Amino acid sequence: MVAISTSGREALLSALLDTAAELSSLRDVESVLASIVRRTRQLVRSDMAYISLNDHTEGTTYIRQSDGVATSAYRSIRMPIGTGILGLVAAGEAPYQTTDYLPDASVQHIAEIDEIVAGEGVRTIMGVPLVVGGRVIGALMVAERSHRVFSPDEVSMVDSLGKHAAVALDNAEKYAQALRDAELLSRKNAQNQQELLSLAEIARFDEELLHAVLQSHSTEEVLEVTARTLALPVALLNERGDKLSVASPPTADRRSGADTSGSHAGGDPVDFSPASLQQCLKEVDRAGRAQVLPLPPRGDGPDHEVVLAPVRSSHASLGYLLVGQRLSQVQQTLLERAASHCALALLFLGAEEDAQHRAQLDVLDELLRGEKVPRSRLDRRLRHWGLSSSDRVWVAAIAHPSAQERQVQRHFRQLPGTGLLAAVDGELCAVFTSPDWVTGFQALDTLAEETFAAYAGPMDSVTQLPAFWRRAKSGLAALRYSGQPGIADASRMGLVASVVHLAAESDHADLTAEVSPLLEYDAQRGTSLTATALAYFDADRRIDRTAEALFMHRNTVRQRLGTITKLLGRGWDAAPRALDVHLSLRAWALSAGSTDVAKRPPN
Repeated sequence: MVAISTSGREALLSALLDTAAELSSLRDVESVLASIVRRTRQLVRSDMAYISLNDHTEGTTYIRQSDGVATSAYRSIRMPIGTGILGLVAAGEAPYQTTDYLPDASVQHIAEIDEIVAGEGVRTIMGVPLVVGGRVIGALMVAERSHRVFSPDEVSMVDSLGKHAAVALDNAEKYAQALRDAELLSRKNAQNQQELLSLAEIARFDEELLHAVLQSHSTEEVLEVTARTLALPVALLNERGDKLSVASPPTADRRSGADTSGSHAGGDPVDFSPASLQQCLKEVDRAGRAQVLPLPPRGDGPDHEVVLAPVRSSHASLGYLLVGQRLSQVQQTLLERAASHCALALLFLGAEEDAQHRAQLDVLDELLRGEKVPRSRLDRRLRHWGLSSSDRVWVAAIAHPSAQERQVQRHFRQLPGTGLLAAVDGELCAVFTSPDWVTGFQALDTLAEETFAAYAGPMDSVTQLPAFWRRAKSGLAALRYSGQPGIADASRMGLVASVVHLAAESDHADLTAEVSPLLEYDAQRGTSLTATALAYFDADRRIDRTAEALFMHRNTVRQRLGTITKLLGRGWDAAPRALDVHLSLRAWALSAGSTDVAKRPPN
């Protein structure tokens, strides 16, 4: 099994978008079926592809259309649902594959079908169920006449195509049926006319959504189209239920005829208690489709009915779409269509971000290793992110519990002046060109409260990155030692940052051992001799300046210094012990949270 590269994944996603565009434009069932198998075979480069439809009356599934199949017997297979690979997939449990069908004991075999498979020379079979509105209508299959293991990316891509194919097939069948009904009933049946209009609205909506994804690869565009069509605010939540974005309609008019009583059409539809929202998300995950659910608001008040639609790839939750009121059946169908297109946009965005991250990581690795790279080549690579080797830049080392998550990295990428950002040795390395980056970081609210970051710079050229990155890492170690989240200037932490970095595995007692008698004395008597000793060193060991800094009389300072000498012994403030004592005092200050000076923004 070979994993698909980032460029290969982008090519597959592009082909998937082209396929979805073609399917959305077809109305004839046979044209849709032929397009599905042809496109599927092209996408995964398989020997053959075929689509089966379920006959639930007889409990069988039968091959309706194929591409690449050589024998008429194989093209005419009909078998009970639940038997063989085709029957297993058509049962709708999950995607399934076998790398050697005939000897595979995990599959329920039928002798007659096995003879047909042997006659076709098929070994490897993989397929995904076709599901519309929670109903399994068939299976989309690919097969090889040789051994092959389809990768998770390939299975996911076929599954995504299967979702679009199921929708397109369902659209085509319903559209054809509606046309027949309209022709037969003519003006006698207004209900059928309304169904035809609804299908036309759904088809137009699909085209708008697909255009939005093709144009921008953005969920924001999908949300705007959805909010405009439903005439209601629509929110996109991530897989944990956190709000990512909200789109509101341009007017409060209800074009689709939903009941607006008690709705939240004019504002944000996600102002609800987190605990109740989590319960709703679990119910939607279990159902696997849009659900109308009662959701308690924050504080007092009656429950509100909301509609949640899952945004999923074939094997993972990508998030949810939320509307703050009950929808009509047509509107709920539109919301589910929007969720499918959101998933497509997120997959495309993820592929782009993976490519971006890999490219930036390659550049950072090259720079951090200190390799001699020709300026022309380096500038050519940096130009893609608006940088050059002669730019004045800073570097930040960032530690966050979820630093590897795309959403966290997106927040940092959006800060002003961000040039490069990638995970290096377990932390995020950010190269930025503007001091406003630090101010923007501090304004990240909740994210900043969970993040430790230290920056170093400016450097005259990005080629100086190794030394400044080491300085930023030292500052980060010191900041984590202090226990205070936030961002700090590593250059203002002094030598103590390097000491803490080198002693990263040590505890506080190891680093403050030189002044432990002072710490014990202060703890027992409620005094502040440790702070006095630090102030004395910071004032160049001048009593007058120490008294000024501590707002006390010089004689009081002298008395305290005398007590300190008794506790630490003579020579504590002179070489060679002075450096060790001062570093211990600085380490104590860090552990006590005294990093305010280092947290000032750069000039």
